[in-house]
Amino acid sequence: MAAWADLPSDLLISISDRLDMLSCLRISAVCTTWASIVRPRLNLQPIPWLLLYVRNSIKNSGHTDFTFYDLTSYTSYCITSPIPFSLDGPHWIGSNFGRLVCIDQNSQLHLISPLTGAKQLLPSVKLPHGYQGNLNTYWDAHRNTLKFHSHEKVILCQVPDHGSGNDNGLLLLCFFRPYGLAILKVGDDNWTWLDLERHYLDAIVYQGKIYAMTADTLYCWEHKGSSFRAGKVILTIRDSILNDFTKYLVESGGKVLMVCRNNKEHCNHGKAMNVYELDLDQGRRLWRPVQSIGDNAIIMGLDYCRIASNIGLDSAKLNCIYYFDENCNDNIYKSFHFLLVYNCKKRKYDRFPIQKGNSPTPWFWPCYVK
Repeated sequence: MAAWADLPSDLLISISDRLDMLSCLRISAVCTTWASIVRPRLNLQPIPWLLLYVRNSIKNSGHTDFTFYDLTSYTSYCITSPIPFSLDGPHWIGSNFGRLVCIDQNSQLHLISPLTGAKQLLPSVKLPHGYQGNLNTYWDAHRNTLKFHSHEKVILCQVPDHGSGNDNGLLLLCFFRPYGLAILKVGDDNWTWLDLERHYLDAIVYQGKIYAMTADTLYCWEHKGSSFRAGKVILTIRDSILNDFTKYLVESGGKVLMVCRNNKEHCNHGKAMNVYELDLDQGRRLWRPVQSIGDNAIIMGLDYCRIASNIGLDSAKLNCIYYFDENCNDNIYKSFHFLLVYNCKKRKYDRFPIQKGNSPTPWFWPCYVK
């Protein structure tokens, strides 16, 4: 009987192209030969899952059950990972490249890969020596780090090392309340503060640089070796109405888009989302409206925003924006979150048939597992 590794690669590709994401991940784990053939093709299926629940495994002691929801098949998957669920009240605040970032009640940050079982404790975020600003209010002297609730979200990204062409370095951008932006290269011992004075809404890596957005201004940091050049103003949004909107940055077709969302639009019918293309040319620095995102969908939330192609989506889901948002409910004891889909052509939103309690949830991109 022939070994599994002897299966012709074209036959394996033909099979994997007809399977859902979870099945592809399973067959890629059969042997290294299959993994080398199937894993690179997972990027051709860029539809994320939603992380719904994380619990102690019922069937496997010392393991953790991660429950995900697949938008393309309307199916929930429970993946048991060999990671002990020993975190104290984890709050999931970021995801990318098949990894999740959470913070526990002790203000400890963790980097987790549910599909591989890898878990890494990240350094605590500390204020600069001699810092005398207002962030001292959020300092936890007992744990020697910033308090749990000051960590708003973490974006996982990659910036090529200057001069080396190496793009394997994983960077974490941590956003803080009421303001502050810090960066960590995974493997380093300390975070580096990029800004201690402004509140940032979102960030993106574009052409090797980090762009981060406040309510009305886009800033840029350039990666040079092991450091970052001081942030500089790239673009100012001079629109008093848009300044009240939450903003997201996403790359599409080599261009940077800015999605502006009214936080209460699902409570105020008729309030539309606005999408703009940002022209970052040094001479122009303009922003112009975008009426359609074509046969694509924008996936945005706590984590790194992405464009998803039409692979795996039917036509009714194209030219849409997906986001997980908070219900308009004044009773904090009955708060829940639900998935909204904004149709750019019809300029209206619909609720997706799924909801989740307690806190927002990140998207999980299994097709980018490393």
